[in-house]
Formats: sequence, C-alpha cells, structure tokens
Amino acid sequence: SLSFSSRDFFLKRIHRVSQKSDPVYGDRFLVDVELGLQHSNQSFRLSEHVYQKKGSDKLCFPEGINWNSQAMVYFILPVKDQGRWVYHFINELTVASLLTGDTNFHVVVADFESQDIDMAEAFNTSLFRSRHTIVDMTGEFYKTLALNEAVARVPSEHDILFLYDLHIDVPVDIMDSVRKVT
Repeated sequence: SLSFSSRDFFLKRIHRVSQKSDPVYGDRFLVDVELGLQHSNQSFRLSEHVYQKKGSDKLCFPEGINWNSQAMVYFILPVKDQGRWVYHFINELTVASLLTGDTNFHVVVADFESQDIDMAEAFNTSLFRSRHTIVDMTGEFYKTLALNEAVARVPSEHDILFLYDLHIDVPVDIMDSVRKVT
C-alpha cells in the first residue's frame, strides 16, 4: 500500500473552474483539475466543490454537497419521426462512451409511432443493447406525457434524469458534466 502527501502531486492541467456566487454567504466553486504524480507518468483527475465564505480567503469543503462520479444517467428522449436525429444521438453517445470509458447510462425513448426508424433495430448495438428502453406511445405527440411515461421507467430516485434535445451534438464529457452539476 502506497501513501502520498500533497507534495507528491503537481498541477498538470486545469480542465474547468466554475463559480456560483452568493453575495450574502460566499462563493462555491467546482474545481476540475488533473494532478500529476511526481517522478511518474501517472495522473489523476480531481473534481470537487469548494466554498469560500464571504470575507475569507480560505477555501473549505461545503457541507452536504457531494457528487457521485459513477451515478447512472438516464437520457430521456421524447420522439416522433426524428429517425435521423436518433441515429445522430446514438452515434455521438457511442463515441463519447468509447472515448471516456463511461457506460453508466441508459436511454429511455418515448416513441410516438415513428415511421422513419425502427427503434429496436437502431438501438441493437453492443453498447446500447442493454442500455435502452423503448416506451411505445400512441396518438398525438405530447411531450409532457412522453416525459411522464419515460420517467416512470427509471428504477431509482438516486439516478439522474436528463432530458435531451436530439438536435444538438453530444459533448464527449456529457455524462461527467451532467453528474457534476446535478
């Protein structure tokens, strides 16, 4: 078992620092950095929320804020005849998953009788085969109905629900980003 001190690490790269200001109490920051280990090629990703009380120059960890870097992300997709965009989403999420190694996601499609795609066939890939649910909807497209039916398929209140617009590109770090801000 190895043990390290803070002197064994150095700042290799700042990925992102975001600030949430509160003029009364102070500021909360999400710090996302990469640390290198002295005398090795190893590096570690550190993502944490820190707090700076108003009038203080010290940072501390805020109470009650933690994030689960492995939380399951449920993408909720209400769809009617958007086959081209569904394939776009599948391709982009596949690339994101392959590049990050993140497979803690599931897609719930509330499909209103789409005629331009065979949903079961579209999601019949090695990555998505066990990571999707298709909810067959009938009648006129109602987004709120689709959301309610899709959310009802999510098994745990601790999972993250993410309503996704099919008409945008999927960032490579989408799941990690969703977990950090949810």
